[in-house]
Amino acid sequence: MDDLMEYVFFDESLAKRFQLYCENLGVKTELEADLTHTDDDSFTIKIVDNLTEAVTEQIEEEYGEMLFGEQASMIEGNDEAGAIADACGVQVQLQSGQFTTVAIHPEIMNKILSVLSIDELQQFLSQVAEDIENPKMGPICSRKDLPTI
Repeated sequence: MDDLMEYVFFDESLAKRFQLYCENLGVKTELEADLTHTDDDSFTIKIVDNLTEAVTEQIEEEYGEMLFGEQASMIEGNDEAGAIADACGVQVQLQSGQFTTVAIHPEIMNKILSVLSIDELQQFLSQVAEDIENPKMGPICSRKDLPTI
């Protein structure tokens, strides 16, 4: 079964640039236009493909750069204090291969991203998912497979 990954943008030209980036990596994509619950435009790039981990990392890194860089600066109502958003999240791949999006309140996300990179945040959430899916007993100091950076 193929995995479905979705990347949401609120600017069509940015979504198309991301789509082109993916297609230049040889990844087939689909662009879907829709409206948010607040009647704002949204553009979702859908990828139904079994991607290598390296390609997935490239795509996630580019999405993070676009979403938290260029797109954040475009959102109406932004000021020098940062982006104003209704919701945000980070995609995490589960052991089954399925992806889930962890919803994070925008104010908390801004605080997290002030000290962690997108990659570090994704690594952290992936480790949390791993430890929930595969519980580990005993004290941390006795574990042989501690996470690394």
